[in-house]
Amino acid sequence: MARKSTRSGKASAEVTEADLRRHIRAKGADYLKDPNITSVGIGLKNGDGPICLQFTVGQKGESALETLATNRIPETIEVDGKPVPTDVIERSYRPSYEIVATEQLDLRRQRVDPLRPGISVAHIAETAGTVGLVVFDRTTGSPCILSNWHVLNGNAGEIGDTIVQPGPYDDNNTTLNEAGTLLRSHLGAAGDCALARIRLRGYDRSVYGLDVVPKRMARVALGDKVIKSGRTTANTPTRGSNLHAGTQTALLAPLRRARSPSTSGR
Repeated sequence: MARKSTRSGKASAEVTEADLRRHIRAKGADYLKDPNITSVGIGLKNGDGPICLQFTVGQKGESALETLATNRIPETIEVDGKPVPTDVIERSYRPSYEIVATEQLDLRRQRVDPLRPGISVAHIAETAGTVGLVVFDRTTGSPCILSNWHVLNGNAGEIGDTIVQPGPYDDNNTTLNEAGTLLRSHLGAAGDCALARIRLRGYDRSVYGLDVVPKRMARVALGDKVIKSGRTTANTPTRGSNLHAGTQTALLAPLRRARSPSTSGR
């Protein structure tokens, strides 16, 4: 029998790989009833010979035939009336697996009730940022989330839009995560900030990971020790090193500043 490569797709001049696949699908289960046969497939005889029906067995040799009540695999098997060579390799198989620990999602990126500073939040059409503080509207007394413009507003934001916690990047099931509505926002020389009225959640003013309630504002000086509790970086201590900085930001869409009537928060 002439040697054929796998690319030829033929076991002989007349039997093709497709013929062998059909044969294995029809007869494979019967071959595997033999207690010593561990697999049957299509391969190259002796690794570089003609294409063949390739069997793997638990044990090779005369002793296996005697002790395992197995049958000798013939040198050729007829497929559609044509002889096809066989190849026998000693190889056994067993289940293989690795037990891995369940990934623990950071609580900062999960749905939290009551809301706290330091956890994930965002406009429903944005990604995810951090609840900066829980503050209160000076006019109505309503509890609000204070964060950045790009977190609660973004280029597409409008007053009254839905705010979700956690942000969509951390949990895209936004229908169950509504936490407030956009109340006011500003992006300009005076700052980068936005305010959302809390809805459908309770609130806790203590900062997650620090367990302190900010009670007053302070003017930071160069070299002052400060600490941030953030969704991405957790608790990050640092020192004041660049104050009152002006930056130039390239936006992906025309800037739309969302404002409400001039009321202030505290």
